Amino acid sequence: MSASLPRRNFLWSGLDLPFIVEARIDDARITLRTWRLSADAPLANVMPEDEAAEKLAPHAAPFEVEPDPLGTTRSGRDLWVPLQALGGLIRPGSRSSNLFVKPVSQTGFVIDPAITGSGAWSDYGFWLFNARRDGSLQVPFNRYVETTDSKAHRQLLLTARQETNLMILCVPFAGESFESCSIILKYNGALGCVHNLASPYDMPPVSIGWGSYDMEAVFGVKALLPSLRLLGPDTIAVGQSAAFTVELFERNTGALITDSSPRIYLEASAGYLAQRQVYIADGSAMVGLTALGLEAGETIKLKVGWRHFSGAAEKIVTVV
Repeated sequence: MSASLPRRNFLWSGLDLPFIVEARIDDARITLRTWRLSADAPLANVMPEDEAAEKLAPHAAPFEVEPDPLGTTRSGRDLWVPLQALGGLIRPGSRSSNLFVKPVSQTGFVIDPAITGSGAWSDYGFWLFNARRDGSLQVPFNRYVETTDSKAHRQLLLTARQETNLMILCVPFAGESFESCSIILKYNGALGCVHNLASPYDMPPVSIGWGSYDMEAVFGVKALLPSLRLLGPDTIAVGQSAAFTVELFERNTGALITDSSPRIYLEASAGYLAQRQVYIADGSAMVGLTALGLEAGETIKLKVGWRHFSGAAEKIVTVV
């Protein structure tokens, strides 16, 4: 776990779906569930708390969507569950005390590149756990893999998929466990949520529009992921080379992250790059750029980024 990039978990009461969201996160497993609420479930149709707790104890199968985790539909039993049987910490809503719930859907997640694909479980990952309007969960995916080429806005992506986001998993570096990741769990302010997140911060409810909005500007969410900066000269002589430094840093403090060695990717619009992939060591890496085949007055755009997020930092260099 990077000492320079602390983990931060958040609860965000910005969900408009009428369901209770439950999230359980262990070292390498995640289970997410949605629950329908009832204020007047018949006592004859209430599953005993200990029976429900036993059924809910195992994690959900990874990358599968189970519409009936308690098996009540298959058994023909129209059963409700006491809210407290879900375990974890209950963030109460204005309507979620002394109530009963019925499962809508569940899905699981595990750190296993053999399942996710080695490319999907990557540095600078932004995994979305979404649901349809009826509360049915969808298979989690890395948003930046989906938008590598299009650079589509997150809201456009969700609209196209007809999904609403319930949880975000921010993965700074692929070689680490969930202990180094940050979780943003959304919930309906009237219904609350159930979770086992350690010391979560609260995000205020906001209205998200299309505009020039990014979650970074609203909450600093991108600060939960590592940042890159590109340092070096503004000019290169015709036919000559120059050295540039790529630094890996923590956005909130500006301090270098020296205890992780991710691979970063480089692009140049012109000239010659001897290396297009380099590894960070002790917080930085050196790259060389040659103004090959160029004339004075022409420019080179040098970009550095991640496997699925190019252009995290860039610099315009003028040939002289």
